[in-house]
Amino acid sequence: MGTVGSVFDERAVLVAQRAAEQGLAARIDLPDSLALWRWASGRPAAVALPGQPEELGDLLEAAFTPAARQASGAHYTPAPLAAELARRALGDRQRPRVGDPACGGGALLLAVARHLAAAGEDPLEVVGRLWGMDVDPVAVATTEVALTLWAGAAPPPGHLLVADALADPVPWPLLDVVVGNPPFLSELHAATSRSTRATARLRSRFGPAVRAYTDMASLFLLAACDLAAPGATVALLQPQSVLAARDAAGVRDAVAMRGRVTDVWFPTSGAFNAAVDVCVPIIEVGSAELPPRWSAHLARRNGVPLVALAAGAVLGGEATTTAAFRSEYYGMVDHVHEQADLPGGRPIITTGLVDLGGCTWGQRPARIGRRSWDRPVLDVDALAGRAAVWARRTAGPKLVVATQTRVVEVVVDETGTWIPGVPLVVVLAPPEQLWRLAAALASPAITAWALQEAAGTALTPQSLKVTAALLRRVPLPSDGAAWETGTAAFRAGDLPAYVAAMGVAYGASPEVGEWWVERAKRVWSPPGSRR
Repeated sequence: MGTVGSVFDERAVLVAQRAAEQGLAARIDLPDSLALWRWASGRPAAVALPGQPEELGDLLEAAFTPAARQASGAHYTPAPLAAELARRALGDRQRPRVGDPACGGGALLLAVARHLAAAGEDPLEVVGRLWGMDVDPVAVATTEVALTLWAGAAPPPGHLLVADALADPVPWPLLDVVVGNPPFLSELHAATSRSTRATARLRSRFGPAVRAYTDMASLFLLAACDLAAPGATVALLQPQSVLAARDAAGVRDAVAMRGRVTDVWFPTSGAFNAAVDVCVPIIEVGSAELPPRWSAHLARRNGVPLVALAAGAVLGGEATTTAAFRSEYYGMVDHVHEQADLPGGRPIITTGLVDLGGCTWGQRPARIGRRSWDRPVLDVDALAGRAAVWARRTAGPKLVVATQTRVVEVVVDETGTWIPGVPLVVVLAPPEQLWRLAAALASPAITAWALQEAAGTALTPQSLKVTAALLRRVPLPSDGAAWETGTAAFRAGDLPAYVAAMGVAYGASPEVGEWWVERAKRVWSPPGSRR
């Protein structure tokens, strides 16, 4: 059996070289496609082709070793997933021009063709309105053979190209629908990260949308939008991180200049072979309407009631939010002791010790520096550098906010006794403002808002990743009287009164409070509560 793996295999390289000489890889002639596919899949000429066109892609994928599949990011699209994606992308369009900028074995174009034929269109006319490209000549050959088997005739010349949608000019007409399953090449892994030269080349085309860890798959969204006519639909399979990850923000902004995300489809777990959770943003190209945050679609899918909070004052206007990082952590970790061994030490707080309104230091163990501590304290006098600066900066009254939680968990340090550990977020404000700000941060509406803003960035789908930047943008209540009532209830530990008052303060529906109570009741522990 031949090895597929990449376009650098001997037979594929000959095709790629021929394409390069032409400036753009025109379509491979069908006899070449058959020969190339047979070589790659290890099917001798004497063996008949599979009965179903989709089987060509399956056999080709089987020729990949797991390492080669990971290195190329080529995870072929299962037929059920391809069929549903095609259905959602096509809607009720008639006679659309459809393209796939990373066609692989042709699964999505086949699904589109079958959908249109089922709606009554002639297969020969359908393949005349399909376009596809891929950097791998073997993949393009497989697509051509598969479509030919299905329709009984090959797609027209120039419709299937060996080309890079992120770099090469594409001589296609503007399309009505663009579908795709682009390569999943994480920038966090050395084996799949792009070179500095490749990053520069991408930035020359896509500008600030390309950041240090921007996933290649998300850049295909921009390329797909550029292939689409006004009013067209773009629907590409994406890692869920595209919805909220920091380094995908440039892509989201660039898409917003080209169109809007009208919906996000989340395939069922296990529907796709890549080791990531996936989604399909449905983009309407050319719409000027401002879209909601992409992460709001993921929040909605996870059962979060959506809130629309009034624009006005934000936390960053009344307080400073900050967090320590690795250098502060390593500067502190060697100076942690048990309180019994250092009675004059300052209590150090970890995320695991912060509950909703309360702190469990001394009541349950803390994990610091790969060991468990019963009552951990910090020798502040022994600190140096950034760790010493951090201890001094956070020495006074403050709010301490946990990260990676199901609700915003915040505790008030009225006396300024604690040293916040990493990765806690600290809110510095005048002492008389701390309880009212804590009541706002902990409220049901703000947990729902934060999940809309940042769903998909935490370690688990249902969790919330709290950052200093996110907290700076937290809206403050518009109803001051209800806010004061809610603050008093929060301090007293009166959960029903707190939920009701803060719902009024933010103008949130009772549904938001009911949803939040189910998430929060296990960690609710303000000073006046009884657990």
